[in-house]
Amino acid sequence: MLILKYGGRMDACMQVSWRQTVLLAFQSIGVVYGDLGTSPLYTYSGTFPNGIRHPDDLLGVLSLILYTLILLPLLKYVFIVLYANDNGDGGTFALYSLISRYAKTRMIPNQQAEDASVSNYSIQEPSSQTRRAQWVKQRLDSSKAAKIALFTITILGTSMVMGDGTLTPAISVLSAVSGIREKAPDLTQSQVVWISVAILFLLFSVQRFGTDKVGYSFAPIISVWFVLIASIGVYNLAAHDATVLRALNPMYIVDYFRRNGKEAWLSLGGVVLCTTGTEAMFADLGHFNIRAIQVRHYH
Repeated sequence: MLILKYGGRMDACMQVSWRQTVLLAFQSIGVVYGDLGTSPLYTYSGTFPNGIRHPDDLLGVLSLILYTLILLPLLKYVFIVLYANDNGDGGTFALYSLISRYAKTRMIPNQQAEDASVSNYSIQEPSSQTRRAQWVKQRLDSSKAAKIALFTITILGTSMVMGDGTLTPAISVLSAVSGIREKAPDLTQSQVVWISVAILFLLFSVQRFGTDKVGYSFAPIISVWFVLIASIGVYNLAAHDATVLRALNPMYIVDYFRRNGKEAWLSLGGVVLCTTGTEAMFADLGHFNIRAIQVRHYH
């Protein structure tokens, strides 16, 4: 059920039943959270390229991973970024379109009905809360350099998302197929590459059937993955070492930087790998809705 609420301007607010929300949340597991759910697997190897110097460095990096996931996907995206949508659409161009609606910054044609409904770009009698926003708006209206810079940033951000969407599956599939060589050492690197190419061709070719079918196809696979990896984690905590939970203490992050100095700062390039795929939570918003993505993230 789609309900349009009309105020001073046209606002499209999608209100769906809880049943539909749960179904959308289930689909988002395969579309949005597949990459984010597997990203932490590559983090440790990228953080310690020269080996581990101190046993507590493991806890320090694990603490960094935990709090990076809390700050970026949870606090930043779930509670802030998802609400910066353009009539239900997410992504870099959605933000650009949203800014263009309130300031004369657009450098590309925009035929959205929502934009046409805005008769002027001025804010009359601004309150103290909106004066800073109006000051920024006026600078954007009058500065050609700002318009060019904003458009360049939009193109750059979109290019990065497209690059991530192309490179990440390739790296993930190649890494997974390379793992087969442990049980089949006769496989050559060339054979691994061609097997990966075949799998990637299959994965990208099924996308033409639409997000709905892709979501329902991959959601069960990713769900089984999450259940199994969570079960393995609980088993290892109980059977081997539950003291790893000390990583919840952020002081291990402080100690990690004190011990390693510049090396610790450089290792942040590896830690950021745990959040690859986070941008899909916002970029794929048009396929789902805010509540569905939030519900799935909470679980």
